[in-house]
Amino acid sequence: MPSPRTITASWLVVLAGLAVALAGCDAVLGSKSDPTTEEIFDQGQTDPTLVDDVGYVPLNPFYTQGFGGAFVRPVDVYVGYDEFVYVADDRGVHVLDLAGRPQFLLSEVAGQPLRDITAIVQDRRLDLYVAARRDTTVAGADCPSGGNPEACDLAVVYRISGLTTGTPRVADILWHPFDDGSRRFTRFETPDTYAGGTSDEDAEFTGVAVLADNRLYVTRRGPVNSTATGRPSQAFSPFNAFLQYTAEGEFVQYIRALTPDRPSLLSAYYPSDVLTFVGPPQRGSVALNEDFMIALAPPATQPDPTYGVVSVQVVETSDGTEYRVDSGRLGAAGNPDAGDGALFEAGQFVRPTSLAYAADQTGYLFVLDAGKDSLFVFNQNGIEGVAPPPGAGSTRPVRASFGGSGAGPLQFADPQGVAYYQEVVYVADTGNNRISRFRLNTDFE
Repeated sequence: MPSPRTITASWLVVLAGLAVALAGCDAVLGSKSDPTTEEIFDQGQTDPTLVDDVGYVPLNPFYTQGFGGAFVRPVDVYVGYDEFVYVADDRGVHVLDLAGRPQFLLSEVAGQPLRDITAIVQDRRLDLYVAARRDTTVAGADCPSGGNPEACDLAVVYRISGLTTGTPRVADILWHPFDDGSRRFTRFETPDTYAGGTSDEDAEFTGVAVLADNRLYVTRRGPVNSTATGRPSQAFSPFNAFLQYTAEGEFVQYIRALTPDRPSLLSAYYPSDVLTFVGPPQRGSVALNEDFMIALAPPATQPDPTYGVVSVQVVETSDGTEYRVDSGRLGAAGNPDAGDGALFEAGQFVRPTSLAYAADQTGYLFVLDAGKDSLFVFNQNGIEGVAPPPGAGSTRPVRASFGGSGAGPLQFADPQGVAYYQEVVYVADTGNNRISRFRLNTDFE
């Protein structure tokens, strides 16, 4: 595999200089946002009875208030390159500062409510991507779910600029199925196309992830994933799919190496999220790693996958791009001396809903499982656990996964989103209408 390419954004140097200047002002005048002050505050708000063993402890208070009122079933959370916290709930996208103070609410986009959000992420240009749904009219299509016979309820991905300045604008919209180039030979699918009355309205975008050069991965799922459509003369494009776009939203490819209709280690079988190995804080030079992970969460009517998460390596060869099973992380499951668990253990997950990556020296991987109301933590090699504290006398990872059903400080109710930023884990605890925050107790040292 060739060495990773490097993406360098020259304008980041200007931002870095500005940040240094501002930091100098804080050193003279004092700042409530000083990292040391925040750490002391967080440590003081941690329940001291929960820090006896290595593990994640809650940071109080949890975030429960968005802009203009309490959160209503938050489904995703993301801490951006601009150091704002983005929370998606039934009212739209809330913007909070790192102290949890609401700054802004985006509830409408291009004249329609921002609704049915499934995922949010920010790219290195500070543009926000929101996977949601939007009404539109389709010539000749009968979409009875809409307010009129021609109003179709379709999955979209918005690219929104200027949100934190209070002047948001829609820079682009990716529509299903019109921005899927693999569908160029198929017509819009109406309820009379398939048995059971399914249609293109039944597809949804479930995950969005960005690469260091702002290219985009998007996952989609839906009920139609067999070629037995009754229309053998037309090309078929499954609803379960892994799609790739340029930074400007141009379709690149539907990755056919990932099977849509059966679970495997190279599968896009009812994907619920997608993860790339890049994230904030902003850096002037970032290695371009195109590898990714996908969480699989089929409906109860479909067979369960053996593994709820797949990890895929993207390898450039003389014959083109290849998508390979991440054998390194897969192999961790067969090493009982490495740790108490592994990412690839049969039946490890019930309904994984969200993935997160610690873009720091730890490289931790987080898998949120709504079926178990739990957060699983793995090291970058796919072994369950975190690094032991200094002086522990062992390098064996210490299991730090936690959860359980309820409203307690270490419990969840149908959690849907997870994010990581500067040693803090954020969880969209959907059923409890809150954003829970946790920190590894060894990070307080």
